[in-house]
Amino acid sequence: MGFFSVLLKASGVFAVYLVGTWLYNLYLHPLAKYPGPVFWRASRLGYMKSLWSGWLHRDVKDLHRQYGDIIRIAPNELSFARTDAFHDIYSNRGAAPAFPKSLVWHDKQPGRPMSVLNAIDPKVHARFRRAIDPGFTERAVLTQESIVQEYVGKFISKIRSMADANPDKTAVVNVVQWYNYVTFDLIGDLGFGEPFGCLDSEGYHPWMAIIFNSLKAATQFATLRFYSPLDTMLQAMMPASVKKMADEHWQLAVDKLDRRLKLEKDRPDLISPVIKRNKEVALGEGLELGELQATASLIIVAGSETTVTTISGITNNLVRNPDKLAKLTQEVRERFPTEDAITLTALKSLPYLQAVINEGLRLCNPTPVGVPRIVPSGGGTVSGHFLPPDTFVNVHPLALSLDPKKFHDANAFQPERWLDAAKTNPKSPFYNDDLAAVQAFGVGPRSCVGKPLAWAELRLILARVVWAFDLQQADTPNGVVDWDSQITWTVIEKKPFDVKMVLRKV
Repeated sequence: MGFFSVLLKASGVFAVYLVGTWLYNLYLHPLAKYPGPVFWRASRLGYMKSLWSGWLHRDVKDLHRQYGDIIRIAPNELSFARTDAFHDIYSNRGAAPAFPKSLVWHDKQPGRPMSVLNAIDPKVHARFRRAIDPGFTERAVLTQESIVQEYVGKFISKIRSMADANPDKTAVVNVVQWYNYVTFDLIGDLGFGEPFGCLDSEGYHPWMAIIFNSLKAATQFATLRFYSPLDTMLQAMMPASVKKMADEHWQLAVDKLDRRLKLEKDRPDLISPVIKRNKEVALGEGLELGELQATASLIIVAGSETTVTTISGITNNLVRNPDKLAKLTQEVRERFPTEDAITLTALKSLPYLQAVINEGLRLCNPTPVGVPRIVPSGGGTVSGHFLPPDTFVNVHPLALSLDPKKFHDANAFQPERWLDAAKTNPKSPFYNDDLAAVQAFGVGPRSCVGKPLAWAELRLILARVVWAFDLQQADTPNGVVDWDSQITWTVIEKKPFDVKMVLRKV
């Protein structure tokens, strides 16, 4: 009876502690004045339940519609649906640096070296960016054009052969799958000096199969850091098979990078500038081998998965809006009489292509859960609100980009809103659209380094596809995808999406 008596008393004390904590969070916490659902404001469990279900991006968007543009989604976390919050949170403000990352979300894996993603200290992060930025500039992307064109050309040739083999010159293609093949091979060559062989084998590389599961696991485990005892316990209970998979994933990246570093010749890729800088700067200013391995591994994931998400979403919207598809097809085919004329430089001059991609980024943000930051010591101001230290803050992209107060016909695919005519003509229905509310590549010192390369890939793949094929909605179970029905684990878990691709008659 003594044991059960102690257990009962301990349970009672724990219950009193929980209730007391919840009451404090609801009524006495420094963030108590901000609105939100009671369960989310009282405890982190509401947030975690939503994130673990894969619907955090949708749930937070809906909560903003219900409670306003600043809401409390956990006892110590606010979500903002205000455009000015982007720069208040993510940009340097004079001598004050941007709000920092938190170890909860961005701590490196135990036993692994640091990557640019995990470089929380601003000075360390700046060292990483100085090393890798030269490989991602607009100028660098132009030097990489031959590699980009090679894989996009191979992708088009593969689909063309599939269509040409049929009497009606038509191929029904799961474009999510094929976009994965081309982007993964491309970024593999740029990052490791060799493709993954996806286009040649017309299949997934084993590494691709574990990337998404790794992202899902990393997202879920990160939330456990809010409750450190749970995190420690579950880390210790992690199955050996999961640890083995992570080790194999890491070793593959290490082996591939080692082969790239042994290439004696300089080549136009993402690694050559890092090697060159390491030779030119003082010890400690470049990247150590482990840091380069971790960063290269990250680039493969970030440089393929996000591009596939965006271009899949754009293609989905185009086949569901034949009038928009016809405008884009006409622009591309009139501008380029031959396929060889489609270059990265020439593509920048196509306004409707630019508009289509911008609209795709608005509706199909590749990371719709946003990027959390934490208020530094001394507090900070976001959107005119002074916040206490250690407050988590985030701008959830969909709460802004799908806000009917910021965008006319907010849920519709309307590339015209991005054209100059809409921005300069007060009679345009899109004249008052808040285009700055879409920041798919982020802002500030930690914005996406790969933006120039991503834009180049999106322009080229999309233009080459509509130049070579007439796209139509496929009459298959996967011929229609409700984009909002896809769950998210940092990135979107994309469903198969079939498109009928009819070989163009030239």
